[in-house]
Amino acid sequence: MTMNKLVLPLLFAFLSGGVSLAQAAGELLPKHLQQIESLQRRADKLAFGELGSNDYYLAKARAWLDFALSEYHQKDGGGIVPAAIAQAETLLDALDKKQTDIAMDTPARLQGSEAVRPDLWDKIGALKGNAKFSCGQRQIAEAEVHLVWSGHKKAGYGWSHAQSYARSAEDLIYEAQVAIKNCASQADETRAVAAPQAASAAAAVVIEKHVLSTDTLFAFGSSELLGGATLRLDKLAETIKGWSAIEGITLVGHTDRYGPATYNQKLSEQRAGRIKQYLADKGIATGNIHASGAGATQPLLTCSTRLAKPEQISCLQPNRRVEIILRGVKQ
Repeated sequence: MTMNKLVLPLLFAFLSGGVSLAQAAGELLPKHLQQIESLQRRADKLAFGELGSNDYYLAKARAWLDFALSEYHQKDGGGIVPAAIAQAETLLDALDKKQTDIAMDTPARLQGSEAVRPDLWDKIGALKGNAKFSCGQRQIAEAEVHLVWSGHKKAGYGWSHAQSYARSAEDLIYEAQVAIKNCASQADETRAVAAPQAASAAAAVVIEKHVLSTDTLFAFGSSELLGGATLRLDKLAETIKGWSAIEGITLVGHTDRYGPATYNQKLSEQRAGRIKQYLADKGIATGNIHASGAGATQPLLTCSTRLAKPEQISCLQPNRRVEIILRGVKQ
């Protein structure tokens, strides 16, 4: 059979079904970005309304939109962008209609992605069944989407590209566990009228996040520290030393969307690693420090692509950062 005899029936099938070859191939179109921005506005409106940003379904919808936007800017034409948009839109539609029976299921596989880290999915399932689930609902929702994201990266690029997303999911699960534990402890303290000091006897584990702008730490496109960076990092080291006990320190480097994905990933890892080394030089045990990079995959904000490039770079400045997550007991 000739190539024409193969291609023509397929072409006819696509066109007769009302589906274009571009759609079938998952080609990214301007409408996808417009959909994402429109849905983000809807989500923001709900977050500032009666729901609040901690709502499980809203947090999951926003995580799907972050996923879609990141893959859009990385020019992923495999169909994951419209699939993630559809997940977010379904949730936002249900929230707008004030549905009370919204499904909590999350597809471990989406548009050809792989199911990864079944151990983390099991932990999520257990947390969903916890009576204090609402105390950690935002982190749980975000963790689910990050696991799907990890599975997508693994299917397309291998585990080396997927592990930072899985690690992010693991950190979010830990945050949810701590939030639920502390929430339960507060409830127990309220009930313990006869012993009001009992709850304070056991030190509560807390999670504290610090964010440092990489524009003030590193030269453009480099992991070498600027001269003024030491003041900020010395202050961070002193803060860490002031804690009674440190269970873990997570450093995550982030870039903006400019540049190839592989370049941004490597740069974000190098910058997080450089800060880890600096803290080690200041006497902080590296055994408790985990450094990783997320590239441009977890933006804090988005900026219109209609802006001139210099304006976009300025607008995207908050995305160029290193996040430091401290877990332990404060004095």
